[in-house]
Amino acid sequence: MNNMVVSGVNNQVFVASNLARIEQFYSVLLGLPVVKRTVHHLDPRLPVITFGFRTFKGEPRRGHTISYIEWNPIFYTMPEAGFVDREATIAGVASPRVGDPKGRWGAGTNHHLALHVPTRNGLLKWKRRLTDLGLHVTGPYNRQYFHAIYLRDPDGAIIEIATTEPGFGHDEAVLGSGFRPQPKENLIGGRDELLTASETWPQPAPAITDDFALRGFHHFTSISSNAERTEKFFVETVGLRLIKKTDYLDEKGGTHYYYGCDDELSPGSVLTFFGLPGYSTGRLGTGLSHHFSLEVENDAALAHEHERLRRAGVRISDIQNAVYSKLFFFRDPDGHICAISTPTVLTVDEPQDELGQRLCLPPEVEERRIEIERNIALRPAPVPVPAG
Repeated sequence: MNNMVVSGVNNQVFVASNLARIEQFYSVLLGLPVVKRTVHHLDPRLPVITFGFRTFKGEPRRGHTISYIEWNPIFYTMPEAGFVDREATIAGVASPRVGDPKGRWGAGTNHHLALHVPTRNGLLKWKRRLTDLGLHVTGPYNRQYFHAIYLRDPDGAIIEIATTEPGFGHDEAVLGSGFRPQPKENLIGGRDELLTASETWPQPAPAITDDFALRGFHHFTSISSNAERTEKFFVETVGLRLIKKTDYLDEKGGTHYYYGCDDELSPGSVLTFFGLPGYSTGRLGTGLSHHFSLEVENDAALAHEHERLRRAGVRISDIQNAVYSKLFFFRDPDGHICAISTPTVLTVDEPQDELGQRLCLPPEVEERRIEIERNIALRPAPVPVPAG
């Protein structure tokens, strides 16, 4: 069943060890504005920063946002269950287990976030700009439906920048109608990696000009250990549209399935999954996504989807008020945290022209502002919850 109640994607939430480094990466290197500084709605000891995208004349405003939760205890793992339930979040933040806070991608996690640039020339300008600034960038690769380069955020999360063209429709008349094998020259082992690595824009690109500024999301990509099971879940249960079955270009024997959230298949409305049978399970932590959010129109649509998924036997959280949206969490068959959310409204506690300039707190914790600001500044080690 494909009722397309989900209209797109609106947010991807990552975990970082240091939000100041993340702000430098997105604001200075990638040119994205900070649009909110706040704390997690389930536990105010978790600082959150959110980035938005500039709007351009003649282009739709999509409302995409990228958020980062700071998890900074140096020798404690992030709670395995993630931050999806208030009581478990509070307990996990107060009494984390000793271990490595760094995440590891695998089955049940995301792999990368792809950001959107209109043209291949813009892609090459990004490569030149970022390499001149000291970042390691791979590509540009021909991904058959777009061209792309890859880099990592300061904690190691994979970020892709991908082009609009050539789009999803050039190799089949009916999208998703059959498996589309990839040309050998696009596949690992068939590419000229040295030629790819040497290609860049001929002049420096010290300023981010309008022609190659990032427009929003292109797609999200996650890892599936069973592509057919994931397809059944996202098409028949969640209600997305399968638009492409093809090869995973970077691992022989892997698959790459694409799912659309709207009929236009516009950049930012697509989820993809690498099918890697038997791949090891990932681990939540820094340098990895916590969850992505699919967007529905309003509170009524959210309640409808909550009840529909409950009736379908999906384990779901309660509907939560996250201040700037309402949402609920669920997991895909591999355990990847997903959410369905109402549109994000950032102006509920600060004007549009002042977004991201101050720390905004949920009303119920405003009286704790001094304590919260001190914790954000000093990052004290966790204090276990007393027994009983």
